[in-house]
Amino acid sequence: MLALALTALAGCDSAEERAEKYYQSGMHYLEAGDIDRALVEFRNVFKLNGEHKEARRAYAEAERGRGNLREAFAQYLRLVEQYPDDLPALTALAEIGIESGDYATAGGYADKALERAPGMLRLAALRAVADYGVARTKSDTAAQVAAIARIKELRKALPDNIYLRRMAIEDLLQAQDYKAALTELNEAIALSPDNADLHAQRLSVLAALGDNAGVESGLLEMIARFPQIADLNDALVRWYTSQDQPEKAEAFLRERTRTVENETQAIFDLVRFVSNERGPAAAMAELDRLIADGNDAPEIIAARAGYLFDLGQQGEAIRQMSDILKDAPDTDGSRKIKISLARMVAATGNEKRARELVEEVLKSDQGNDDALKLKGNWLIEDDSVSEAISVLRRALDHDPRDAETMTLMAKAYERDGKRDLEREMLSLAVEATNRAPAESLRYATFLASENKLVPAERVLIDSLRLAPGNTLLLTRLGQLYLQMQDWARAGGVARQLESSDDQTALGVAAQLRAASLTGQQKSDEAVSYLQGLVSAGKADLAAKVAILEAHVANGRVDKALAYASQLLADDPGNPDLRYVNASLQALAGQSTEAEATFRSLVKEDAARVPVWLSLINLVGADPARAGEVGPLIDAALAADPGSAAILWVKASYLEHNGDSEAAIAIYERLYAENSGNPVIANNLASLLATARHDSVSLRRAEVIARRLQGSNVGAYQDTYGWIAYRLGNMDEAVRELAGAAEAMPDAAAVQYHYALALIGSNDEARALSRLRRAVELAGSDDSASFLADARSAIATLEKEGVVAAD
Repeated sequence: MLALALTALAGCDSAEERAEKYYQSGMHYLEAGDIDRALVEFRNVFKLNGEHKEARRAYAEAERGRGNLREAFAQYLRLVEQYPDDLPALTALAEIGIESGDYATAGGYADKALERAPGMLRLAALRAVADYGVARTKSDTAAQVAAIARIKELRKALPDNIYLRRMAIEDLLQAQDYKAALTELNEAIALSPDNADLHAQRLSVLAALGDNAGVESGLLEMIARFPQIADLNDALVRWYTSQDQPEKAEAFLRERTRTVENETQAIFDLVRFVSNERGPAAAMAELDRLIADGNDAPEIIAARAGYLFDLGQQGEAIRQMSDILKDAPDTDGSRKIKISLARMVAATGNEKRARELVEEVLKSDQGNDDALKLKGNWLIEDDSVSEAISVLRRALDHDPRDAETMTLMAKAYERDGKRDLEREMLSLAVEATNRAPAESLRYATFLASENKLVPAERVLIDSLRLAPGNTLLLTRLGQLYLQMQDWARAGGVARQLESSDDQTALGVAAQLRAASLTGQQKSDEAVSYLQGLVSAGKADLAAKVAILEAHVANGRVDKALAYASQLLADDPGNPDLRYVNASLQALAGQSTEAEATFRSLVKEDAARVPVWLSLINLVGADPARAGEVGPLIDAALAADPGSAAILWVKASYLEHNGDSEAAIAIYERLYAENSGNPVIANNLASLLATARHDSVSLRRAEVIARRLQGSNVGAYQDTYGWIAYRLGNMDEAVRELAGAAEAMPDAAAVQYHYALALIGSNDEARALSRLRRAVELAGSDDSASFLADARSAIATLEKEGVVAAD
C-alpha cells in the first residue's frame, strides 16, 4: 500500500511537471508569434492541470489579442471561478463586456473588482463607462447625463484611458459635435493605433463632415494597416461606387491582382465587381481573358462555371464543376470548388447532395469556414439550434471578424429566442464590415422592432455616410422617421431619393412624401402632390394607388372610385387597374360588380394570386355563401398548387371549420419550405399546443416558438405564453400572456389563456375577472372550444368565494 501511494504521488508530480513543460512551450510559441501552436500547448496544460493560473491567463490574453472576445471571456470567467480574487481577470471581464457592448455584464464585474480595490480609478472608469452604456441602451437621458459627468471628471485623472475617451467620443457623436469628436478620435488613435474600430469610427465622422478625401485616405490607410480585415477592400469599393467613381474602384481591384499575396482571391474580387457593374456575361468575359492569358487554375475555371450558372445554364455549370473535381487532389482549392458545387446543387433543389458535399469537405478539413457556415445554416433551418451554434462557433473561433458567420449566429440566436445575443451578433457584424449597408440594415431593423428608434437611426446614418445615396438604407431611414412622426426629416430623406435617376428611389420618395402629409392630416396636399407627379409623368402605378389610398384613408371612397374609373377609362385593358377598381367597388359595397371583375381576371390569368384572395374574401364575407368558400379555395389551389398565400388561406379555413389536423399538415408543409417565417412558426406552434395534447407535439411547439419569446406582438405572446403555461412555467406564462391580453383585449381565447395562467400563479381574483371577460367576448359562439371550460372555472371560483379583481 505504501509503495502504491508513493507511485501515485510520483505520478501526480510528473503530471504537474509535464503541465509546466507545456506551459513553458506555449509561452515560447507566444513569444515567437505562433498563437495557434501556443493555444494547443495551453490546452495540453489544462488536461493535466485545470487550475494552472498563468496558463489560463496566457490563453485568455492570446484569444483577446486576436479579437476572439467570446473565448477570451470564457477563459477569464473560468479563471475567476477558480481564483475569485484575481483582480486582473475581473478587470479584463469588465473591459471585454464594454468592448462587446454588454454594459450590464461589464458593470457587474467592475463592481466585483472595486470590492477588492475600492480606490482604483481605472475600475471606477469602467463602472462609469458601463453606466453610460446601460443608460444609452435604455434611452435614459438623466442617467446618461450623470454618467458622462463622472466620465469627464475621471478623465482629468486618467487622460489616456481609452474607455473613457471612447465614451466621450460617443457623447460628442450623439450631440453631433463632429469636429470635437474628430479631435478626440485622432488622439485616441495615437494612443491605440491598432484599434480598427477607432479608425472605422473616424471614417464615419469624416463622412459626416463631408471630407471625402479624408474618407478615401482613411480607408486606404486601414487597408494597409489591417490587411487581415478583408471587408475593408469591399468598403473602399462601395465608397468609390457611391461617389460615382467606378473607374477608381476597378483600378484599385486590378492593382490588387498584381500586388497581393493571394492573387486568386484578388481576381475573384475584381470579377465580382465587374459582374455587379456590368453583369455576369462581362464577368465571364473577364475570366475568359484570364484563362486565355494562361491563368487556367481550377479555381478560375470553376468561377467561370459559377457565372454560367448565374446566366441560367445550371446543368452545364454543375457538369463543368463536377468534371473539375474528378480525380482532383484534396486541397484547399478543390475544397472551395466543392463548396461552390454544393451551393449550386442546393439552389437547384438537391439539398441532400449539397449536404453530402459539405460533409466530405468537413471530413478532411474540420475547420473549413464555408462548410461550417453552410452546415450551420441548414441546422438552423432544421431547428437544431444548439448544434448550429456549436458549429458556427467553430467558424467564428477561426475567423472572429467574419460578418457572415456573425449574421448566421444572430439567426440561430433569433430562432432560440435569445434576443440579447442576437442583438450582440448583429452589432458586431456591422462593426466587422465597417458599417456595410446589408449588415447595418439588418441591425437597424432589429433595433426598430424593439422600439429603439434612435439607436436604429444612428446605425442607418453611420452606414449612409460611407454609402451615400443607398436606396435601401434611405428607404428604411424614411420609414423610421414616419414611425417617429418626424415629418421634417422624412421629407429630407424624400428629397435625397428624388435626386436619383432610379425609378425605385423615386417611387419610395413619393410614398414617403404622401405618408408624411397624410400623417399630418394633410391628405388633400398629399393627393395634390401625387397628382402632380402623375401629371408630369414622373410616377408609376404606385403613385396612382397612393392617391386612391389617401382618399380611402379619409373616408372618401366615392372620390377614390371616381379616380379609379378615370384611370381605367384611359387604359381599359390594364389588368392591374381593373383589379384596383374592383377592390374599391368591394369596399364601397358594390359586391356584384367587384366579384364579376375578380372572376373575369382569374379566368384570363389563373396565376393572379392576389385576385384569388380578394375573391375568396369577398365571397367569405357573406355568411349565406359559406359553402362556396371551400370549393373556391380549391379552385385557386388547382390554378397555383404551390402558392403559400392560398395554402395559408386553406389552413385558416380548415382550422376555423374544426379540422385542426388538416390545418396542421398544411402549416407543416409551409414551415418545411420556409422555417424562418415567424408568422408560419407562430401558427404551427399555436395549433400544435392548442389542438393537440400529447407531450411530443407540445415539445415540438416549444422548439418552434422559442423565437417568439420577448416579442411585442400580441399573437406571438399568446402562443409562447400558452406553451409556457402547458409546460408549467407559470412566471413566464403570466408575463407573456399579460402582454398578449393587453395587446388583444377583444380576443376571447387570449383572455382565457391569461386567466388560466393567473390561476396557475394563485391569482384567482384577477383570473375570475379575465374568465368572465372571455365568456362575455365569446358570447353565443358555442363553437369556441374553451367556452365550457371557462364557464366551469368561473363556477368553481365563485363557489370558493373568490371575488373578482377590477
